[in-house]
Amino acid sequence: MTFVERYGPWALVTGASAGIGAEFARQLAKMGLNLVPVARRKQRIEELGQQLATKWKIEVRSITADLSRLDVLLLIISGE
Repeated sequence: MTFVERYGPWALVTGASAGIGAEFARQLAKMGLNLVPVARRKQRIEELGQQLATKWKIEVRSITADLSRLDVLLLIISGE
C-alpha cells in the first residue's frame, strides 16, 4: 500500500513557508500528495507551491493565514 492510498491524496501543512514546515511539504510532495500549504508569508508559500507542483506533478492550493490569531481560526471553523 502506498502512502497516498493509506492516508489520502491531500496533506495540509502549516508553517509551510520555511523550516520544518517547508521540509514536510517537500517530503509529502515527493511521496505524491497534493498539498495545502498554510503560512503567513504569501509569496514564500506560493513560490514553494509552484516549485513542488512543477517538480512532482502535484496540485497545490496555498492558504495565507496567521493561525495564531483567534479571528482567523474562527473564520476557518465557520467556513467563511
